[in-house]
Amino acid sequence: MIQPRFSLHPLNALETPPVELVKIAGDLECSHVTIFTYIPEDAKGLYPLLERKDVDAFLEAMAGTGVTVGNLEVFGLEDDSDYAHLIEGLEVGQIIGAKRATTHLHAVDDHDIAVDRFKRFCGLAAEYGIVPGLEFHAFSAVKDLRSAAAIVRDAGCGTLVLDVLHLMRNGAQVDAIAENADLVSLVQLSDGPLEIDPDQMWREAIKERALPGQGAFPLDAILAPLSGDIIIEAEIPQYQAKKAGCSALERARRSMEATRSVTAPHIAAAG
Repeated sequence: MIQPRFSLHPLNALETPPVELVKIAGDLECSHVTIFTYIPEDAKGLYPLLERKDVDAFLEAMAGTGVTVGNLEVFGLEDDSDYAHLIEGLEVGQIIGAKRATTHLHAVDDHDIAVDRFKRFCGLAAEYGIVPGLEFHAFSAVKDLRSAAAIVRDAGCGTLVLDVLHLMRNGAQVDAIAENADLVSLVQLSDGPLEIDPDQMWREAIKERALPGQGAFPLDAILAPLSGDIIIEAEIPQYQAKKAGCSALERARRSMEATRSVTAPHIAAAG
């Protein structure tokens, strides 16, 4: 059984600046939000970035709501550099009290090199009090749960980010969750059909996911092996609802209500 802390991801309302996301999370009684403090050049403008100039307003919003930062996104490790370009994002993360950050590995097909890159980033992030979580997905070099877990274990540091959409679209290794539950620090919930056209995978991931409980993903089987203190995050873009005029707050409300509903049977009893 789990003792979840609920979090709201920016993909629920990409048009919402970080300060407003915190206020929405507070209205919905979330413990945390995920915040982008680093975005690569080729993705600038696609995601709401918290810049240093906005940090004071962000801290004020956190103080007023009690919401804290559960995770930072997203630090891509593309090469063997010293990761100097990622430092600004880590510095901002440290200022806003973040303790975790999602990491992607790109352009590497050698396990040992992947381990080295992840381990070196863990060392850098530790200087800012931040623990990286490696996320697997079809758009990176690490596509499935077992591959990601092997990297984290061999690196001897960090955690796993388990996005159930990416789990289901990349081998659906549900049985691998129990083997690696000790590594999972963050679970991102959504739902969907068991199969889609591969050409639609990017659109699904970024624009249109189903609310938990409204698709065919085996969410109970995914949650059952997990235990202890863990962040459960709604990551559910709803492009069609937005297009129809549904507000950011209402879309986030739908996300959190569905997330809490499917999580409820797996929550440990208090006391």
